[in-house]
Amino acid sequence: MSQKIQSSQIQRGAADRISIFTINMEPTTLPKIPPSYEGVISGSVPSSPIRHQSFSIPSSPPPTYSGREAKPYHTHLRWNLLFTFLILLFISSAFWIPFIPKVQKASMEIVVIIIGILHILWFMAVFNNFRYLWRLRRYKHHQIDLQKLNNSGKTVKHLVGITLYKEPIELMINTLDSIANQADAKKKICAFVGMEQKTPDKEEKARKFHELYDSKFERFIVTFHPPGLPGEIPGKCSNLNFAARMAVAELRMDNILNSNVELLVTTGDCDTIFGDRYFDALEEDYWKTAPTQRGRTVWQSPLFYAINLHKSPFFVRATGLMRSFFMMGYLIPWNINTMSVFSLTLKLFEDGEYVHPGYQMEDIIALIRWTCAVRQRCIIRMIPVATLSGPTSGQTYMEELYEWARQIRRWTIGAAEVFHYFAIKSTRLPMSVAIVWATTGMLNVAGHSTKGVFIPSSSVFTYINLGMLALQYFWFFCVFLINKLVEPVFPQNQKDKTGLFRNILHWLLAWPTITAYCCIEIFAFLEVTVRGKEVCNHGASKKEGLVSKPNKVAPIMQDKPKIMEISGNENGGFGPPFSSTEREFTCSNLGDPTGGYTCIDNSGVVTPVTSVACS
Repeated sequence: MSQKIQSSQIQRGAADRISIFTINMEPTTLPKIPPSYEGVISGSVPSSPIRHQSFSIPSSPPPTYSGREAKPYHTHLRWNLLFTFLILLFISSAFWIPFIPKVQKASMEIVVIIIGILHILWFMAVFNNFRYLWRLRRYKHHQIDLQKLNNSGKTVKHLVGITLYKEPIELMINTLDSIANQADAKKKICAFVGMEQKTPDKEEKARKFHELYDSKFERFIVTFHPPGLPGEIPGKCSNLNFAARMAVAELRMDNILNSNVELLVTTGDCDTIFGDRYFDALEEDYWKTAPTQRGRTVWQSPLFYAINLHKSPFFVRATGLMRSFFMMGYLIPWNINTMSVFSLTLKLFEDGEYVHPGYQMEDIIALIRWTCAVRQRCIIRMIPVATLSGPTSGQTYMEELYEWARQIRRWTIGAAEVFHYFAIKSTRLPMSVAIVWATTGMLNVAGHSTKGVFIPSSSVFTYINLGMLALQYFWFFCVFLINKLVEPVFPQNQKDKTGLFRNILHWLLAWPTITAYCCIEIFAFLEVTVRGKEVCNHGASKKEGLVSKPNKVAPIMQDKPKIMEISGNENGGFGPPFSSTEREFTCSNLGDPTGGYTCIDNSGVVTPVTSVACS
């Protein structure tokens, strides 16, 4: 397959000259700027350029990733059908249980036993949360001395990868700032930002990132992921997979990655705020981990969805608190799966073939993928440093509700696909790992009856259930309490400023929130059953609600026209907005009998609109 290496540059500074090499090594002269490589793969779309700070050009360009072999698969006959069958089986139990006398007679006892088991699980989650809470608060005062731990003669360095699509650039800047502010970031942290070719204003964003961070990291790289590569679906997985491969290849070519360096790879989201000592704590635990276990260990920081959480409606806030609670209660201590922000060795990352670009949930699928790679159980170890993330958000209450439901649907479809991946890879997993995953995945609850073996009547059964409900609200209280107690270790002194009475309201609405959550999950399972693989993609969540913006003041029209910001579309309606992020207009409603406004932009184009707001 022929390859051609091209270069694209951003003009910087004076007219210095350097040599850039094509594949036939013929030199050509171009202005001195951060070089980039754009490979064109025969029969496919162009790959992404890599932009980074100035350095000497290697003897050959980095290899270009051209996708993976797309294995044949059936779009509908997938293992997630087993989940759907179980859901329908339990939902329909009200109709078929009465026809099975022995089961029907003991149904009340069965329900009580299952609910009792669930409360035991809640108790274990509360216990694990308080245990990890104690570790987090104690570690805040812990002194880290890496020189005492590292007696190998090697240097630990970090490669941090964040992807960006249409999210606000302000969120990404906050995330990169939290990484750049880590100790010795200039000496030992390399960072890359993976954007899509379709990312709006990607060139301007790349220029801004380089301007801010070229001097703050040992190496800072920006990649553009081309769409349509073989074996990929749109989403974070394919973007991160491409960006990570290109970044690692460049570090190797530049000799930053060599035999004297242990590289730890960390991935996160564009709305992540890393803990103040995340990478020092990671490095400390790396050296404390037995050498034989480092290659099969994944480090996970407890994640709290606490960015502007006090501004969220009850369903978003309750869901965010419980997600953090379940992470510290189940996911980390029970070794179930990683979530959003985690770290691992480069060897394990490469043995697992980076990130699977054909799935949409890189974190849930990761542990199974890497367990298959090393053929033994991978371990999740907690980094005792809190990391923050943003909850789902929207500009209006209805948009908040839509984004919340959309995110649940995406998580559920992703989990269904991961179960399919687990099923087809289970023969390659150690038996103990396969049993744990299968048992965790099959835990479902349903049942009903008016008779019982030991429960004398339905009224007694009702009182038992009411007692269980009261106990459930005690567990909800523990969720809210733990979130409050963990605030002192939040990075950047972030606080959940929700008031007492609003906290009580959110606590009371926690059970309806979980119930609605489960209903959306059922719908998502049915959707993936009917539509199959086509619904499996990673649509970017809206993050605009996490960015603080200045208030807009409604204009008071006078004789003198003002500079305005348009609301509405080019035809005077409230349809799709302009594609550009912001345009400057001179607007006036003088002489307009319809009450609308006439606006003229800088190029002289006249546009009628329905409303304006002062900028």
